[in-house]
Amino acid sequence: MGGTYSAIKFYQYGRKHFTQTGWKRAQSEYAADPVKNLDLSTVNLSNKVYAVTGANSGIGRCLTEYLAKQGAKVYMICRSEERGNKAKKEISDAIKLSDHDQDKLEVVIADMSLSEDVKAAIKKLQDDNVTLDGLVCNAGALLSKKQMTKEGLEVTFAAHMAVGTYLLTQLAIPLLEKSPDPRVVVVSSGGMYASKYPGWKASAKAEGVSFDGQLAYSYAKRAQVLLVERWAPQLSKIKLVACHPGWTTTPGVDAAYGSSQWFLKPLRSLWEGTEGIAFLCATPGENLQPGGFYLDRAVQPTILTNRTKTPEPLVKELFQGLGDFTGFPLQI
Repeated sequence: MGGTYSAIKFYQYGRKHFTQTGWKRAQSEYAADPVKNLDLSTVNLSNKVYAVTGANSGIGRCLTEYLAKQGAKVYMICRSEERGNKAKKEISDAIKLSDHDQDKLEVVIADMSLSEDVKAAIKKLQDDNVTLDGLVCNAGALLSKKQMTKEGLEVTFAAHMAVGTYLLTQLAIPLLEKSPDPRVVVVSSGGMYASKYPGWKASAKAEGVSFDGQLAYSYAKRAQVLLVERWAPQLSKIKLVACHPGWTTTPGVDAAYGSSQWFLKPLRSLWEGTEGIAFLCATPGENLQPGGFYLDRAVQPTILTNRTKTPEPLVKELFQGLGDFTGFPLQI
């Protein structure tokens, strides 16, 4: 009964805020707020450097195109070399990068579910002596069957959370701290509203539960938001925020919902889902609320009902598990 009640609350809230209708309503209010009222097309990001994971498709690709169009250098961290290079060429053609500026887009091949790949990606940035102005943790997967990495983590949790967000960010901190205005943007999902965090074994190991890809995704996304809330106050120089794109037309949504996505309509266009994330990358860091969970340039609640509030012992279990797995302990 509790699960049904939470699902209904989530869907009702989503219908109001996550759809294209919700985006249009939010956008209409930008002009009245001096912080939100930023014309993204006028922002100059020359001399800025960003790293975006999952940059070859969907939200990651759309964001990469925006950042590069505004003058930034973007490291496109992709799992597939073929898809990464294809996306790079298409973005370069779309924004008409000159031959001289082709290095504004650089593909780095790494699987965000594997520690060794994440370490190699950061090593590449270190070797380039990068001052990293922004890291966007966007890569992930929604699987229909349980899969484990060779390091013993469930793939969804590894890619979205333990490796692709926590370890990646920990390793990137020295590069970010070189910037005068650094930020980390963690792309979560409105789907995290559907559940509380269930504990390390159920999420990271997928033990003791019947595997459900949608739930595994929700668990990882809830864990991201918990991490950002608790970790942000400890990162005094780096602004750490989470966000989600609403219900947006992406390859991931197509794969996850197929013909059933009618109940999410009207879906946002790719840019409508991305522009709030672009804002988090482009606005001065002083405008960001550390630990905030954003949609459409505004901080959102993180729970809709107490039934999806994670008990404190499970939060501590999450951080203990992350510390044990990565070797970077986190105090809360």
